[in-house]
Amino acid sequence: MDGRAISFGPFRLFVAQRLLLEGDTPARLGNRAFDILTALVERAGEVVGKQELMARVWQKTFVEESNLKMQVSALRRALGDGQGGRRFVANIPGRGYSFVAPISFVEPPQTAIPAATMHVGAHNLPYAATRMIGREEAMAALASRLSSGRIVTIVGPGGIGKTTVALAVAERLIGSYGDGVWLVDLAPLGDPRLVPSAVATVLGLGIRTENPLPSLVAGLRDRRLLLVLDTCEHVIAAVAALGMAVLRSAPGVTILATSRERLNVAGEAEYRLGPLSSPQRSSRLTAAEASAFPAVQLFVERVSRSLKTSR
Repeated sequence: MDGRAISFGPFRLFVAQRLLLEGDTPARLGNRAFDILTALVERAGEVVGKQELMARVWQKTFVEESNLKMQVSALRRALGDGQGGRRFVANIPGRGYSFVAPISFVEPPQTAIPAATMHVGAHNLPYAATRMIGREEAMAALASRLSSGRIVTIVGPGGIGKTTVALAVAERLIGSYGDGVWLVDLAPLGDPRLVPSAVATVLGLGIRTENPLPSLVAGLRDRRLLLVLDTCEHVIAAVAALGMAVLRSAPGVTILATSRERLNVAGEAEYRLGPLSSPQRSSRLTAAEASAFPAVQLFVERVSRSLKTSR
């Protein structure tokens, strides 16, 4: 890397400044995910082994492979990988990962990047790929429950929009937590025992013990933050144990979870998310009348976005 910016898709990567821009907007990328992106882009088109990546990103620290999977998942989320035909990071089964998008080198701006532009705040929330449609009531209710309680679970079937709503609510609450708002995507985890380590990794807490939960709780004891625990159903017992420990010993931490079922933790508030309203099949509506329904609005917006990105 010779100081020039590295361009790929709508992004520009400034390695020295540890900055990724989408257009002129800083992408929300944690330190580990940024290091993984840099390592992959440096060898674009090649396969970078899992052990090599972990040795580079977690120097002198032993971590489980699940930590790498979580950070790659966070990187893909920040890049919008898989959305609208975007393709950046490929998993090469049994070997590692490869950066598959074409890259080019561009000269850095003549003027320095403003410090205010480089500051993205104390959170790791991705930018929303689409605007929120038809969930204003749900967002208001969830924000209210989080202001009066410490653990709220958004419950609903897969694909109903739980993650989208949780991220939108968390976005609104960034300024309410002095130590930030942190998304922990639990979907990649195959072992429930790794839940505390996954949270610690996102928060940057160095924990080296076979029983990380007490150390995690100790690291959270004096912090005021919001944890967004996404996709909990397959590790629900471990998330419930973490939630109980946090509620008991870390009074400044609030949890917003998404799951197909409630956690069953004392003090938990459940918000059941239903489908967007849509016209009945028997309705004979004009296009204008149908477009008043949120489900139709979302469908039209997604189709329009897909057509734009495919051109």
